[in-house]
Order: sequence, then structure tokens, then C-alpha cells
Amino acid sequence: MKKVFVTGGSGFVGQYLITQLIKNDYEVIALARSVKTCEVIQLLGARPVMGDLSNNAAIIEGLQGCHSVFHLAATVDFSLTEKELRPLNVDATINILKLAQQQGIKNFVYLGAASVIMNGKPIYNADENFVSDKLTDGYSLTKLEAEKIVLAANNENFRTISLRPSLIWGKDEPHILPTIISAIQNNQLQFINGGKHKFVTCHVLNVCHALLLAEKTSKGGEAYFITDGKPLVFKWFVEKYVGTQGVSVPDKEVSLRMAKIFAGFMEFIWKFFSLSGQPPLNKATVKATGMEFTVTDQKAREEIGYSNIISVEEGFAEMINSQ
Repeated sequence: MKKVFVTGGSGFVGQYLITQLIKNDYEVIALARSVKTCEVIQLLGARPVMGDLSNNAAIIEGLQGCHSVFHLAATVDFSLTEKELRPLNVDATINILKLAQQQGIKNFVYLGAASVIMNGKPIYNADENFVSDKLTDGYSLTKLEAEKIVLAANNENFRTISLRPSLIWGKDEPHILPTIISAIQNNQLQFINGGKHKFVTCHVLNVCHALLLAEKTSKGGEAYFITDGKPLVFKWFVEKYVGTQGVSVPDKEVSLRMAKIFAGFMEFIWKFFSLSGQPPLNKATVKATGMEFTVTDQKAREEIGYSNIISVEEGFAEMINSQ
């Protein structure tokens, strides 16, 4: 039985991944930051190791006897600055990468992000050769920097690989869906330019399938986009996604120009008055959701054998049936 170490195991993707790993006869060790996350990991059938990504002793303990590492832990927040995100998204990745090498780990699978090419402009059917001329948010900047470091560490004795899923969704997703529903309930949801632009998504089960393939492949030093297989119209997806929860979206829209102005104003107000929480709209969100963003996962299909194991329609049906 192959033994693997997982960071971020109590998160949305992490919980699904641990379940899939155990179904595929892996022995799973997962880093846990608290008693609560230890309990979550134990219930999934994995063995928790108490500690965070700054606790080298805990990481080394978890790495003992492991063949591979799945590094999922990150702060996903487009409103935070590069400086605020660097400790976990970059520094912690460097640390666990170094410790994994020292402990003789063979494979290091990194969960990257499709947003590492997001430059505030429409992007059409980009592949892994696309390099952004200007990243526009701290999250994408730190994820790209960490990915470059991970891939540069690849060698014949230590294989590294990065996956770049687009928007991750599915049953029990804890952030995006509740945020959209809250915006609807507070009469704050408006579709930028009518939401007619296309974008790509990746169901959490497709993400996990790709992660398992990445652990098994002989490819190294490569990054791969992962999607649900076809671009979707933004408004259509949102309508169907919240519709699984019995919620309807309002037929409201705003121009991209006005959305940018309003987002900038909200950010100024929140900063000037030191308000808690996040403004109802920020510039990063406008750039991420207000214009076309499509990528192709053809490279992953050809090189690591990826295929989406669940369709968008099947993902929606699963959420409706779980109600």
C-alpha cells in the first residue's frame, strides 16, 4: 500500500482527495492544524499529524515512509495583498518542498491555480505556453511564484508536477456558493455585461481525479490546466449552481466600466474607514468574473491521461439529489 502525505486535508478539495485516495488503496497521512481538523481527517479514514506548515517536526513526522506529497494548503483570497499571502502560499511551499526532498519523497504534486495567467484582460482558450504580461492580484502572484519554485525542483529523484484547476465547485463547496447566495439575498448580485461571457470550471471530483493521475504519471516539471471539458456561459452556470439550492438569480446587470468604478470606490471606503470584513465588490473579483476566461486542458488529456469523470450536468444533479 502506497503511503502519501497531504496538506490542506481538511479543506474542501482535501476532504474529497483523502476519500478518493483511500478508495484507491492509499495510506494517507494528513497535516492537521487543530483538534477539530484532526477529527475531520480521522473520520475520512486518514491519520492526522497535529501541526501547521511552520511546524517542521510535525511535517517530518508526517513525511516518514511516504512515497508522495499532495500539497493543497493555501490561502485562497483575491482581496489580500501579495505580502499578506506570501507566508502560506510561497514560504510554506518552499519549506515543505525542502523537507520533502530531505526525507527522500519521490513525488511532489502541487495544487496550483488557473488564475496564474489572469491579467485583467479577456483570455481566450489559453494553454500552458501563455504567459501573462501583468498579474493583477496577490493570490495569483503568489501561486505562480510557488508553482515556479515547485517545478524548478524537479529532477530524476524528485518528481514535481503542478495542476491548474479553474473554478473548483461541487457538493458542500463552502465559499463560492454561499457568497453568491448571500449576494442574492442582500440584493447585491448583478451580472457584469449581462454575464454573457464564457469561463471554465472544474468539479472537485475532476480535480481529485487529476491529482491521482499526477501522482502516478512519469511526467515531471510540468504544469497542467484542468477543466470540466467545455467553456460555460457565466450567467448560465451561476443560475444552475444556485438553482441546486432552490435559489433564483435576479435579472440585473451592470457594465464592466461601472463595476470597476464601484469596486474601486468600495475598496477605498473599506480602507479609509478601516472597516472589518471585505467590501461587497472589489477589483480582483471584477477581473475574475467580469470577462472571458477560458483555457484548454488538452495537454493534461494527452500527457497524463486526464479526462473529466463527472460532467457539469451530473455535478448539478448530485447537488440537487443531496438536498
